[in-house]
Amino acid sequence: MKKAVCTFLFFLYTGMVCSAQTLPFRTYSSEKGLSEAVVSDLAQDDKGYIWVATSYGLNRFDGFQFENFYAEDGLFSNKIFSLLKDRSNRMWVGTGSGVNVIKGDSVRTVSALDPLKLHTILDIYQDKNGEYWFGTDGQGVWHLDQHKELTQYSTVNGLGNDRVRAIIEDADGTLWFGTGGGLCQLKDGSFRTFGLAEGLPDIKIQDLALGPNQDTLWIATRGGLSRFSDGTFTTFTTKEGLVSNHIQSISGDGQGGLWLGTEEGVSHFFNESFSNITTARGLSNNKVYATLFDREHNIWFGTYGNGITLFLGEQFKNYTKEQGLPKDLVTSVTQDQQGIHWITTFGGGLTKYEKGEFTTFDESDGLINNNAYTSYVNRRGDLLIGTEWGLSLYDGTKFTNFDENDLPFHRIRAITASSERLGEYWLGTYGDGLLRYWDGEFTSFSEGNELTNNRILAVEEGPDGGIWIASYGGVTRFKGGKFVNYSVKEGLPNNGVLDILITGDEIWVSTFEGVARYDKQNDSFVAITAEDGLPDEVCYFIIRDENDFFWIGTNKGVVRLDYEAYRIGDSQEEKSKAFKLITDQQGLVANEMNAGAGYKDHDGRLWFGSVGGLTIYDPKLADDNPVPPIIHIESVQMSGETAESTRDITVKSNSRNITFQYVGISFKAPDQIRYEYRLKGSGEEWQRTMQRSVRYSSLFPGDYTFQVRAQSSDGLWSTEMASLSFTVLAPFWLQWWFLVLMLLLLAGVIYFVYNFYRMRKMVEIERMRVRIASDLHDDVGSSLTEIALQSDFLQTTDASDELKESVRNIGTQSRRIVSSLDDIVWSIDARNDTLGDLTDRMQDYINNILPDREVMYHFDNLDMDEKLTVTMKENLYLIFKEAINNIAKHSNATKVEVKLKTNGDFFHLIIHDNGTKISQKRKTGHGLRNMDMRAQRINASVNFKNADGFTVHVEGRHE
Repeated sequence: MKKAVCTFLFFLYTGMVCSAQTLPFRTYSSEKGLSEAVVSDLAQDDKGYIWVATSYGLNRFDGFQFENFYAEDGLFSNKIFSLLKDRSNRMWVGTGSGVNVIKGDSVRTVSALDPLKLHTILDIYQDKNGEYWFGTDGQGVWHLDQHKELTQYSTVNGLGNDRVRAIIEDADGTLWFGTGGGLCQLKDGSFRTFGLAEGLPDIKIQDLALGPNQDTLWIATRGGLSRFSDGTFTTFTTKEGLVSNHIQSISGDGQGGLWLGTEEGVSHFFNESFSNITTARGLSNNKVYATLFDREHNIWFGTYGNGITLFLGEQFKNYTKEQGLPKDLVTSVTQDQQGIHWITTFGGGLTKYEKGEFTTFDESDGLINNNAYTSYVNRRGDLLIGTEWGLSLYDGTKFTNFDENDLPFHRIRAITASSERLGEYWLGTYGDGLLRYWDGEFTSFSEGNELTNNRILAVEEGPDGGIWIASYGGVTRFKGGKFVNYSVKEGLPNNGVLDILITGDEIWVSTFEGVARYDKQNDSFVAITAEDGLPDEVCYFIIRDENDFFWIGTNKGVVRLDYEAYRIGDSQEEKSKAFKLITDQQGLVANEMNAGAGYKDHDGRLWFGSVGGLTIYDPKLADDNPVPPIIHIESVQMSGETAESTRDITVKSNSRNITFQYVGISFKAPDQIRYEYRLKGSGEEWQRTMQRSVRYSSLFPGDYTFQVRAQSSDGLWSTEMASLSFTVLAPFWLQWWFLVLMLLLLAGVIYFVYNFYRMRKMVEIERMRVRIASDLHDDVGSSLTEIALQSDFLQTTDASDELKESVRNIGTQSRRIVSSLDDIVWSIDARNDTLGDLTDRMQDYINNILPDREVMYHFDNLDMDEKLTVTMKENLYLIFKEAINNIAKHSNATKVEVKLKTNGDFFHLIIHDNGTKISQKRKTGHGLRNMDMRAQRINASVNFKNADGFTVHVEGRHE
């Protein structure tokens, strides 16, 4: 194939741009919930919350939202000037009108500090004795001792100036005061002031800090930074690199360095040199009045007008069009032998990054096309650029272009060269397959022949000299004139392969559904996907750093994979810790990466090309000491109403829908905090979520404990678990008293129904008894009486004596039966069931049987209307009748005494006669046995006594 070479004279691009890279920050101001954008002080409590003092209100920040405190909440003033977290985790608040204390969520006052209500509190400090010092604006310093006694010190006592902005105590117990008239020392009860004559650059002191060993005092002044050590002042100003001499605040960085907030930006002082950050590098506002180095080694800046800003570290440097890139859509990065970085952008051509400056080359400079895909540095140091309309070769002075007239296909998406044969190139095209250039000729390979797909995104040379090709149809290896294709059948997570990484003997690919490692022994791939813990499926590129971490570009950011930790992980939990997601919240310029746009340079820095610009990440500057989050249950809502306290909660039966809101405090990556929670008592196992609230509905009555813990983006779990116990009350219809009441009511209903039917049955029985008694009396009784009368009539006839005797016997028997029947009728008749009926019957009988004898009756404690059972009435009467018959037949008694009385639940029937004639028959006859038998029928006992006559005593329980 004929090759035409177009030569263009190279002219240096006159639009050279200084690349003041931006550093990553997160800013929170009024639009995020901060009460006011002017910040005067910052503090962090033991629970991890950041407290922000503003010119209008106090704020507590958990990484997601602000809780605001104002005068209506109990603050003496909405102007907040100073904060102190004491050793009891109470937050002391210095306002424009005195001092408040916040314990928990409540604003409190200290009565001993009432004299300070008229003063502005510029600083608060707790010394080693636990006593408090308050610096004021014009009234000196006040001391609250352990006895709650308040003492004022001013210029009258030797204080250099009555405006006290900073207080600190050194290792020797000496107190230092930064005032408007110099540095004051309180030692052994005496004040001493240091000013310009002693070496201070300015007498207006703004802040004080101690070195790591507390033997060095750092002083922030309006004239620069001063160090006081061994009795000598050393000054650092803009001449030494300080961004501004007007310093407002100082915070140590934990490593001997200092963060200085000034009126013209921030300076980091370390190893006697300054590095400066201003709005030009991403700072939200140059006026920084407060600084805070938190528990996670983050540095916070409180600004004058832009709220608070979290600096995410110098390990990230970001570049966009504002910093010199021609376009934000970065497609590739490479580095030549001289250490110069080359960046391709889609629509912006080629950009050179050298010594902190960007130089861009586009079509006007000879580049074949501005839609550049990739670049490659060959052995001679020439740069090959693949574009949408061909290939350009840049030798450092000019471009040589290969367009559609010189190439079989013009959309060059990937380039690599053979290490075995000089001048052999492999070009991957987007839609037209693979091109091989060798010995001045092109050879093409396409779909349906050697390849599975013509859209090629990466071409790399393997360790054995084989060529690996990534396409939308999988991975293809070319070796020894043969093509071998790999797809999902051979272990790829997806056939859409976007990048290839060949490092040492290892081969990795990134796809639309994860990454995969080539297993040479089995000639297949082993995939790692979202199911294995990968935070995102679409993987645009994969690179490896000098610490053997893999970095995977995704739609959600860049994922760091610790493959060794993943490989040896015994559980899914352990494997998931091998992944760490880096997003724009931690410093990336954008989260959506581009295919093949990852690169590791000669210095070990990682370059990430995205749709929003370029990020350079230096792993050596990263913080390797992650801190676990702190977990809190912030609120509880029951059916939409917030509980006043998160302790001893009782949920009413009509409020069984309960919502828990919790937060894991970690400012490194708050959006990546994961939570595990469970509700003990419900049978629920641990559940995972990224949400900061969970709702339970229609809980059954009982005791529960809600537990939750948090995991940071580094995989560290909170050291303590947050828990809350509560009780869900049963509705009143499930309360014990209601159940007892219902049981009693049910028993009452059953008893009522039972008695209703019982009484109904008894009435029916009584009616039936009356009917039977009437029938017996009227039918049987009259018939027997008629028989007796007929027998009497027959006896008057002229019948034989034998017949008359028989007839007489019939009459006698009929009358005896009528008498017995009369007793039966009386017993059956329900109209005779009262105790009064029994006593009447007894009297009638005894009067008929013993008409010639004296009879005495005693009826004591008797309710004559009391109903008796048929059995009781019948057997008592028959016992009585048997006893009277015995008296009539076997006794010569002239006097009979009958007693019937009750004593509690017992009755007594006593029949006594005064007879002296005791017959053997009366002692042992059937009558006595019959009485005993009838007594047993009614669960009574009968006793017979032969003394002073004869006594029959029946005793039993009456029903």
